[in-house]
Amino acid sequence: MTGRREGLLAQIEAGVLDDAVPLASLLQKCIVLGGKAGSERMRDWARRELNGYVGAADSIPDYRRVRAPLYARITNRGGYGGLTQQIQPSMLPDWMTESVDVEEVVLVGDIGELEALAVPHRDEPRGLIPHFSDPLIEYLNKFQTDEFSVVAAVYWEVSDATMRGVLVRVRTALAELVAELTMLTPTGQEVPDKAAADQAVQFVVTGERPTINITTQHAGAGGTNLSAPQSGPLTLASSAGTAIGSQTASGQGSTVVGVQTAHGDNAAVTGRDNGATPDRPEREGWWTRLRKRGALVAFFTVAGGIAGIVAAIAAVLALAGWTPL
Repeated sequence: MTGRREGLLAQIEAGVLDDAVPLASLLQKCIVLGGKAGSERMRDWARRELNGYVGAADSIPDYRRVRAPLYARITNRGGYGGLTQQIQPSMLPDWMTESVDVEEVVLVGDIGELEALAVPHRDEPRGLIPHFSDPLIEYLNKFQTDEFSVVAAVYWEVSDATMRGVLVRVRTALAELVAELTMLTPTGQEVPDKAAADQAVQFVVTGERPTINITTQHAGAGGTNLSAPQSGPLTLASSAGTAIGSQTASGQGSTVVGVQTAHGDNAAVTGRDNGATPDRPEREGWWTRLRKRGALVAFFTVAGGIAGIVAAIAAVLALAGWTPL
């Protein structure tokens, strides 16, 4: 592989490998690169990383989800003299724990907010308010037995080390994006194709390869020719048959390149370079062939054969001067 990439893709690749380059700068370049490639999926992903996932909880990537204990802050009615109590999931009703994982922190903030929370060399954990805090506080206060106390707040305790880990995972996602785009973009091409950009983003966000839609073009004798978009290497296998390289074409202006071979009773190849190899029938014994004609026919055929042999022997003996008694 020769040649050196230039342009936005090369700039993003260099920035990912340099921890001094802010993530916000790299994500902004991803928006521009997605626009050049025509990939709204890439632009949308980079835009949400920059602006946050508020209102888009269903599309939050797994690398923005972390585990943390949930705590309640209990004070007197005036808000003073508080103490902290960890809330175990077993302390909550089933209807609440079935609908939400109370110990899963979903970081919906923008990348700048996450960087501000990840302060180095800070030992005290940060308190993050969950989105279900209000109904949980109402439920806890309903069963509060101390008339002088009240649950004032609930929050997750998230360490700065955890926040820094999330930023590392975001940068790793960018590295995965660059690796996918580099693999799918031909050398010398600065801007990736739209299909390549969409595929790279899907892999980064979900960890899964995209589903390729298969189009049936032609079928004969149980076989199938398959086609797929040219967005990367593809291997197809089927119990009904596999087409690798060889193609079938029919009609005016069609072109068939290479030797074409068809196997099977009803196999056919249309075109100039035809080759058909019918299935060879198994060799049958003489008795099997006679049986197919019917028992009576078989009997008389055998009897006639024996009579012919006896007549031939008698003729030979007569010539030798032998006469029957």
